[in-house]
Amino acid sequence: MSRAIANEVEQRPATGNRSPPWYTMIVLLLVLSTLLTYWWTTGYPPVVRIAGGPANGRYAALANGLAHELRTRLSIQVDVTETGGSLENLQQLETNQVHFALYQPETREILAGPDSSDGDEEPAAFVSNLYPEYLLPVAAKDSSAALDRVENRIWCCNDRLSGDFAVTQLLLQHIGNDDQTINVEHVSYADLPQQIAAGNVEIGIICCGLRAPVLKELLTSSLAKLIDVPFVNALARRNTSLTRNIIPAGYFQVAPAIPPTDIHTVSLNAQLLAGNSAPVGLVEEMTRIITDARFQRRHGLTELAEGGTAYAIQRPEFELHAGTSHVFYPDLKSFINPDFVEGTEGIRSFLVSLIAAAWLLRRWWTQRLIRSQEHRLDRYIRQLLELERQQMEVDGEGNAEESKRLQTMLDDVTTLRQEALSEFTAHELNEDRAADCFVQMCHALSDKINAKLTRHSLNALRQRL
Repeated sequence: MSRAIANEVEQRPATGNRSPPWYTMIVLLLVLSTLLTYWWTTGYPPVVRIAGGPANGRYAALANGLAHELRTRLSIQVDVTETGGSLENLQQLETNQVHFALYQPETREILAGPDSSDGDEEPAAFVSNLYPEYLLPVAAKDSSAALDRVENRIWCCNDRLSGDFAVTQLLLQHIGNDDQTINVEHVSYADLPQQIAAGNVEIGIICCGLRAPVLKELLTSSLAKLIDVPFVNALARRNTSLTRNIIPAGYFQVAPAIPPTDIHTVSLNAQLLAGNSAPVGLVEEMTRIITDARFQRRHGLTELAEGGTAYAIQRPEFELHAGTSHVFYPDLKSFINPDFVEGTEGIRSFLVSLIAAAWLLRRWWTQRLIRSQEHRLDRYIRQLLELERQQMEVDGEGNAEESKRLQTMLDDVTTLRQEALSEFTAHELNEDRAADCFVQMCHALSDKINAKLTRHSLNALRQRL
């Protein structure tokens, strides 16, 4: 009987662990989508824009130098935008019109008011300090004008969106006046030499680097002279971004000396900012350009070359950009690009939900297919029922032949149970109620057969006695 059962029970086809073709296609599509998304979120924009300030200023010259380096290194299109100055540069960064901009610290707070910085998000991110900008009041060469002798006269500075205008407001507050007492006019850098020569400007307020083209044109052509800032220590102490500084005699020209004596003034660091949406990789490359010794020598960034990282990140007005942090603090650089992490946050949540839904759907479909087909235990249960029907025909009180037949049936039940359970894992046995039912049926049938064998043995013993 055992051999008959073994021959009758069919072997279950080996399904293996091979994933279906559609599952492999989904995995490939997910990998391809991930690679495309990574390239899209971490790549460079087709056109990089830099806000460079007014023409003929140091900002414009430096912005063009940065643009040239980016074009050379990355082979991308870079445009320099002419603006009115620092505040307009910051506004263009905030509205994502440009990717980088040069900025004079505290310009926004001075011109737009202290409440302008109370937003939830910073308007820009900090990249690096570049060079010190000096507060330089200039007057006509033969003029007796001085900042501490205030009359109703015309001062000029750059555009009202520039850092020059912001520093002019600080200077007016410092000497105890405002723009209602002193008429402050807008004169561009390009027009300033002609306006001073024509006598239309008595005092011009410039806040720029010492290598600014307009400054050299004014001083070396004998059109203008520098004026000391009165009580410069007090001015520097009242403003956190200002540092007391001295321009030594003969800095611009030795014979004759220009300036003829040391000029006491204040300075603040010109900063390079990046938009919050600027790609991390692009900002990293821009930071590498700024830290390149050849670029620093070419553009006269002496303080940055001497001070290194300590000068570059000194007194930042805004939070350090992640791309800049990767260059200055390489040990803190994450393995995955932050742009990719941020840009795919919503996609990741969607994909996880999609994968979970697909897994649940696949499990439901598999179980449905199993239920629609014959269960693996169905064959064994039929054999077990056949054995139960056969044992009913044997009452256990017959001859030795019936006893032998019952013993064979008991062995068949044991064999059948072993063959059936060998196809199930422990996890399946724990979850499948059919397996539990089958085992209980086997135990019940074994008990019945054992009871008949016991009764047969007792009858045989009674007959011998």
